[in-house]
Amino acid sequence: MWLDHIDWWEGRSFLVNLASGFTSLCFGVPTALLVLTPVSNALADARLANRADNHARSEVEELQRGFMSIFNAADLQELETKIAQALRALHPLNTRRDPEGSYTAAFFDIFNDILRLGRGPTRNYRAPANFESLARDHWQWRRVEAWHVRLGGQWRVINEEVRPRLIECGVAWYGPDHQAQLAMKRLLDEADTRSPWRLPEGATRQDAIKAMNHFLIDVRALCSAAARLSREYPPPGAQRWVRVP
Repeated sequence: MWLDHIDWWEGRSFLVNLASGFTSLCFGVPTALLVLTPVSNALADARLANRADNHARSEVEELQRGFMSIFNAADLQELETKIAQALRALHPLNTRRDPEGSYTAAFFDIFNDILRLGRGPTRNYRAPANFESLARDHWQWRRVEAWHVRLGGQWRVINEEVRPRLIECGVAWYGPDHQAQLAMKRLLDEADTRSPWRLPEGATRQDAIKAMNHFLIDVRALCSAAARLSREYPPPGAQRWVRVP
């Protein structure tokens, strides 16, 4: 301003351009470093976090869909209610004798209503009505086994892909608790006699009842875990705000 006051800039256009460029640099670079770069980084982090959150919600929805695929229930809450009802019906078989088979018949009426495995292999097919026929039902076991494989694969996706990605993006992770993790690990474990469809040779009826009890308890724990995941990571169409630190 002083040089302009004394007309020093007259005839020195090159120096005018050089000085104006230097002045712009002095204002522009700090502004970019202190304001624009952090804002740009924050926006990039927010986009990554939202993509990770959307991915989590899609995979959780797929987990729930796979989990419910063999059960006759409208939602997880109804399935939990039916599982609790089946466990109550199974309890007398653990504590009382059943010479007439009435407790067994009552339990399998409830249990067969829970499963939704599709059309049977033949027109005359009937769902098992006792533990012995359940252990011999290869058709039913193949469908339960396929469900178990699908569920296990989706469970690994949740734990090995979704969880690390969310944590890396700074998004809160509300994954399955220890009880649910243990239930998934032990679900239908034939070595640990937790599969009522596949019992070791020489297993007794009481062993089959215990295996069924384990199966129902494991399913109930996974049902609770799936319900919690669905609450924390609702379907992709639902509104949700993702906080980024």
